[in-house]
Amino acid sequence: MAEQNGEKDDQVDQKRRDLMKSIGLSMGALALGGVSAFNYLLPTTKDLPVMSNYPVAVLVDPEGNPITSSQIPEASPDSTVYPIIVFNYPLQDEPNILLKLKGTSIPGGVGPEGNIIALSGICQHLGCTVPLLMYFPHGHIPFEAQLIGYNENNWPEYGLLYCKCHGSQYDPLEGLHNLYNSGPAPSPANHSLPMVSLYVDPDDDHMYAMGMNSESAVIRTHLWEPNGEVHGPEVVKENLSGGTVLPLYNGSTPLSMASKISGNIYETIVVTSSNGPWPGTF
Repeated sequence: MAEQNGEKDDQVDQKRRDLMKSIGLSMGALALGGVSAFNYLLPTTKDLPVMSNYPVAVLVDPEGNPITSSQIPEASPDSTVYPIIVFNYPLQDEPNILLKLKGTSIPGGVGPEGNIIALSGICQHLGCTVPLLMYFPHGHIPFEAQLIGYNENNWPEYGLLYCKCHGSQYDPLEGLHNLYNSGPAPSPANHSLPMVSLYVDPDDDHMYAMGMNSESAVIRTHLWEPNGEVHGPEVVKENLSGGTVLPLYNGSTPLSMASKISGNIYETIVVTSSNGPWPGTF
């Protein structure tokens, strides 16, 4: 009897080992595939709106000082590096990539030259986020893009936002319609990156996120999908749910915007891979 119990224990232990092994393999496959966790670990509050309208959020540095449009560094056709510049909007944990392209005007861009934009940092293919999705200027072609045929002759003049998960490509120069399909390999994404509606206050040059472009795809983390669709006419609205509201602005710098709108002004911290403010052009 003891021997039989021992055999049963061994069988149970083996089943546990097999189960843990299969879980490990599954998680490993997710990691290698670059699939974002929210595809599998959606919050229980996903369908419970936390806000009814897009917040007005001033962009601030980590010390709480409002950022001006003139502080944003520029990328030029000669750039070999460009810092990662990210802020959350419209809710926390929803990154957006901030860019400024020198010597050009971008559809939907803001600032004196109309060359500042912010695009969602959540890839439209399978939801990979910054830094797997980031901007690479003309002089910096990622190794993964070189593997599918990009070189200095066919990498666009102002570079691309490139996702290292599966090679999705987005052209910031095109603004709202940024999905890039004219490269050596078709982009696996099925839609352009959603575009933040930015505003630069002419009185103090402070920058604000005011909403998402109404013609953009909605952000992947809080879609309302009546029939399982994620884009097109089936998507009726963007449901601001499954996240946390941005904090209210509590900085010491007065905001000219406070006298121009009714309601609260929130803040979103701009995080960068370099120390700001950033002088000149990269």
